[in-house]
Amino acid sequence: MEVVIIDDYMPILEMMEAMLEHIEGISIHLFEDADKAYAYILSQQVDVILMDICMPETDGIEWCRRLKQHEQLQHIPVLMVTGYDDEQKLEEAFAAGAFDYIRKPFTMVELVARVQLAYRQKETMDQLKRTNEAYMESYRHMWMMQKKMNEDLQLARLVQEGLLPEPLNNEHIHLIGTYIPSTQLSGDLYFWQQVRPHMYAFIVIDVMGHGVASALVAMSIRSLLHGLMTKVTDPLLVVQELNRHAFQLFGKETKYYFTAFYGTIDVKKKVIEYVNAGHPPALLMTNRKIMLLKEGGIPIGIVANAPYKKGMISFQDDVYLILYTDGLIEVLGEECEKQLADVMQMSHTFDEMVKNINEKTQYDKGNDDITFVSIHVK
Repeated sequence: MEVVIIDDYMPILEMMEAMLEHIEGISIHLFEDADKAYAYILSQQVDVILMDICMPETDGIEWCRRLKQHEQLQHIPVLMVTGYDDEQKLEEAFAAGAFDYIRKPFTMVELVARVQLAYRQKETMDQLKRTNEAYMESYRHMWMMQKKMNEDLQLARLVQEGLLPEPLNNEHIHLIGTYIPSTQLSGDLYFWQQVRPHMYAFIVIDVMGHGVASALVAMSIRSLLHGLMTKVTDPLLVVQELNRHAFQLFGKETKYYFTAFYGTIDVKKKVIEYVNAGHPPALLMTNRKIMLLKEGGIPIGIVANAPYKKGMISFQDDVYLILYTDGLIEVLGEECEKQLADVMQMSHTFDEMVKNINEKTQYDKGNDDITFVSIHVK
C-alpha cells in the first residue's frame, strides 16, 4: 500500500507515519509541500492520500479538486485531515472529491481504520477499471473479428451473386431471375444456358437451411451445372446425377439435401421437359390457362437412387413460366400459387408480370431466402 501524507507541520507528519507504519506492506511518503507531493503522485503508483485541509500556501480543497480532474489520478481516495468543526468546509471537501475526513486529534485506531477503508475502496476501483479495460479490449477484439467476418461474407456474397447468370433475351426466349437472400449468403441458386441450337436448360435449387453452410453446398452444386447441363440434356439424367453427387458430397451421415426444379425447352419442337424434385410447383401459363408442374419426386440427397418421373408439355402459343423457392411462399402465404397465377393472368406483358411479382416481395422479405425465375417462350 503506497500512502502519501501532506501537511505543513513535520511533527504531525511524523506522528501519522508512526501510527501507520505497523500496517503490513505499507510504504509511507511525507511531504510538507503540496506541489512536490502532486509531482510525486504523477510519477508514482499511489493508493491513499492524507491531505491537510488548510495549509499556509495551499488550499487542500482546491488541491483535491485539481487531483480529481486528472484522468489518471481521479480514482485515488483522498482523506482530508482537519482541526476545524466547520461543516461547510467539509461539505466543500466532499464536493471537491474527498473520500473521507478525519478530525484532529485522532487516535491510531481511527486513523488506521480510515486509511484501510480508503485502500479497500482504491482496490475495488482498480479492479473495476481492470475489468472494464479487459471488457473493452475483448469487445474491441470481437468487433474487429465481426467486422472482418462481415467483410468476408460480403465478398462471398458478391462471388455468389457473380455466379448467377445474366438475363437471357433473344427472339425465342426471355429468362430473368430475382435473388433476395435472407442473410448475407443464401442456399438458393438458379442457372440457365443454351445447351443445343434450339434448346435451353434451366434449374432452380433451394438448399436446406440458410447462411454459410447452405451457400457452400449451393456453390458446390453450381460448379457442376455448366458441364452437366451441356453434356446431358434429359432432365431425368440430370436430376439422377445431382442426387448421386449429393450423396458423394454429403455422405450418409450429413443431413443436407436440396429441392430442385430442372427443365429444358426445345423452342423448335415446342416441347418442355422437366423434373420437380420436391420443389414448389412451377406455374406455366399458355392462352391464359395455368398449369402446375409437379411431376418428379422427392428432394435430392435424401434417398440414394431415388426414382423420379419426367413431365412433358407440348405448346404452340407463347408460354410463361414462374419458378420459385419456398421463401416466396413464406412472404405470400398459403395462397402463393393463386396470387402468382392471378399476377400471370392479369399482366399484359412479360415485363409487367416480372415487375408485379417483384413488388409483392417488397412488403415482407420473411426469414427465408427468396428466389424466383420468370421465363417467356415466344
